[in-house]
Amino acid sequence: MAALTSHLLPVAQVVAETPDARSIVFDADLDYRPGQFLTLRVPSERTGSVARCYSLSSSPHVGDRPQVTVKRTADGYASNWICDNVEAGQEIEVLAPSGVFGPKHYDDDLLLFAGGSGITPVMSVLKSALEQGERNVALVYANRDRHSVIFAEHLDALRARHGDRLTVTHWLETERGLPSAGALVELARPHAAAHDCFTCGPQPFMAAVTEALTLLEVPRERRHMERFVSLAANPFERAERKPLPSRAAG
Repeated sequence: MAALTSHLLPVAQVVAETPDARSIVFDADLDYRPGQFLTLRVPSERTGSVARCYSLSSSPHVGDRPQVTVKRTADGYASNWICDNVEAGQEIEVLAPSGVFGPKHYDDDLLLFAGGSGITPVMSVLKSALEQGERNVALVYANRDRHSVIFAEHLDALRARHGDRLTVTHWLETERGLPSAGALVELARPHAAAHDCFTCGPQPFMAAVTEALTLLEVPRERRHMERFVSLAANPFERAERKPLPSRAAG
């Protein structure tokens, strides 16, 4: 089996996005594609470390420094450790960016769905599409309440700047209940002719989106879902740590 390569990335900033979510901004020149994720090594007193995957919410096309956004979960050791302990000036060991969730091009309209922290890879795709293409982008974003909307101010700014191309629809469970397939059909119908649809969020939300797109007869090949599965083993146990290569040198 080929050896994995890991890198130490210095943390430039930690941004409190909501009471339960933090963006970890790295001071690094990282080569990645919109919608990809990083695997982070998180220290553990019991096992030495654990490995967890977090999506890059930054875009490589708009001058962002690379960042992952982490939302704490009630029983999630890694997410809570990151939100409670990571500070600027620290270093975090990561594997190379991975994943294929993202458009191959930006020549067509996009329909995006996000539930909760599922906005992280979707945000990367959204910002890239607005920068790289000239077509329309529609986002349906579901959250528990107004306080849990990650990137709320950033989305408002993007909508103000790209109002002729960007449509953002917020769904708040405290006001409207859980989003049903029927309700999502009505929200998606004006944008169902978009070439590709990208979805990330909790499993029940993605199931409702899938049902809605099926009812709208959106072909399966145009539906893209980002699903994370638990790692079977800690990949850092066989990873070789190397300095991050310089893009200019390579």
